[in-house]
Parts: sequence; structure tokens; C-alpha cells
Amino acid sequence: MQTHPVCLGTAAFGTAMSKAESFGILDQYATMGGRCIDTANNYAFWRGQGGESEAVIGEWLANVDRAHFTVMTKIGSQPVEQTPDPRGLEGLSSQAIHRAVDKSLERLGIDQIDLLLAHHDDPHTPLLETWEALGEQVAQGRAAKIGVSNYSTQRLAELVQIVDDHQLVPLDVLQLQYSPLVPVAQTDAMLVRFDTSMRDLVAQILPQAIVFAYSPLLGGRVFDIPEDADWPSAYDTEANREQVAYFRRQAQTMGVSVSAFVLKTIADEGLHPITATSKVDRLVENLALVAGAAG
Repeated sequence: MQTHPVCLGTAAFGTAMSKAESFGILDQYATMGGRCIDTANNYAFWRGQGGESEAVIGEWLANVDRAHFTVMTKIGSQPVEQTPDPRGLEGLSSQAIHRAVDKSLERLGIDQIDLLLAHHDDPHTPLLETWEALGEQVAQGRAAKIGVSNYSTQRLAELVQIVDDHQLVPLDVLQLQYSPLVPVAQTDAMLVRFDTSMRDLVAQILPQAIVFAYSPLLGGRVFDIPEDADWPSAYDTEANREQVAYFRRQAQTMGVSVSAFVLKTIADEGLHPITATSKVDRLVENLALVAGAAG
């Protein structure tokens, strides 16, 4: 399995970004040594139907050496019409997982998903059922490693205990929101941060897990704004302003963008930040300090 300090986010592929634009980003990422592609089966339902990102990636993979790339996808949060889930999502029942993996493999055009994750916690399905179904994907060769995204510390601890008690396939991968800046308050219940309590828990019960950090640059809302511009209220604190000022000084000294320095800082913590952009030149800037570091 190929790794790289920075993973490529692809939520906009096939919807906000055309296939040609998406291919351009993928080509440049690969040229710079990129090896990890992150997607989900519900990308991007808010602009299309869901599944568009996986389909574009599948077309691109068909024309490159598949063995050079790690494909990570997430399931469970695709909106569907017929579902017992009161949230209107496909959920993480055994049946839903098998059906979702079937469709993801078909769209991606591959025989095995390298990293298969539960996209969000499904409180309406027993954790044991979910994990046994994910483990079956590994046993059947349809997934190499399995993990979760956006699980709270409490639910993650419960899941790890279940895995240990039943001697199930280990939880090897986590994907959580992380940026060096700390928000004033958490407003999105579907988003779980890799905060201090989560970091401590993972170090204690999942020291072997690979941790991916999504939205590390906060969508450019903070790191790229002019110094005298108004800040988003969710991040407007003295500590965050001082942190960004430090990043700007360091980036200027190194002759790189602030985003590049932030991504390198996160990677140096042992995390794998996921970066997304629609512009090739921005991708080149972002990867300036980690390009060619594939292993």
C-alpha cells in the first residue's frame, strides 16, 4: 500500500469540477509523488446524486498503474429514499454496507478498496453489526483495511472495546477534522475534531491507527485571508490570530505559501492531512514542502 504525507481530497470531482479539471488535479498530484486519494460514496450529493467523485476517480485509475495509489472511500452517509434510518441516509447496517461496497467497487473500477471507512456514526445500527459487516469486506478481499470517520470519543472507545471483545478485524484508520486552529465552538454535529481528548484516546487505545485530517486549511477561510481582513467568527480568537501570524512568518522565511507550511506542520505531527483544490497551481503551492515524499 502506497502512502504520502498529504492525501488528495476529491469531494468536488464530477460535480463542481468537471472530469477534465479533476483529471488535471489527479495528474499533477501523481506527478508530485502523491499516492493517496480520498473520496466517499456520497460525494457530492449536494451538487449531484452522489457517486460522481468515485466514478471520475475510477476513470482516471483505469489509465494509470493502480498499484501506485491508495484509494480511501467512505460509506454510510449517502441519502437514499428507502431507508430505516430516520436521518434519510443509507446507514451502516450489514445490508447497507454490502450494497454500498458493491457500488463503490463498480464506480471505482477496482477489485479492492485500500481503506474503507464508515463515514459517520450510525446510532441506529449496533456497532457490532456494523463492524462485523466491515470485517466481512476484508475477509472477502473487497477491502484491505477498515476504519471510521467522525466518531466521537465515547463511540470510538465503545467500538474498540467491541472489536477487542469479539476479536474482530482491527480498526486501522481514522479520519477526523483537524487544523492547528481551534474553533470557538463546535457547531456541526456531523463533524468530529481531532482535539486533545480524541488525540489522547487514540494514543491510548489505537496507537497503530493511521490518522487522516480533513479540512486542515479550513477551506482557505483563515490562512489565505489578508492580515487586515475580518475573520470568521468561529475562529476569531487571539490565540488563533497569533498562530496564523507565526505561520505567515515561517512561510515567508521558507519562501512557500502559508498553506504549504500548515500542511507540513500537520504532517510532521504524524497525521496525514487531506487537501483539496480545483486549481493546479494551488495544488503545487500546497505540496511544496512534501512533494516527492511518497513511501
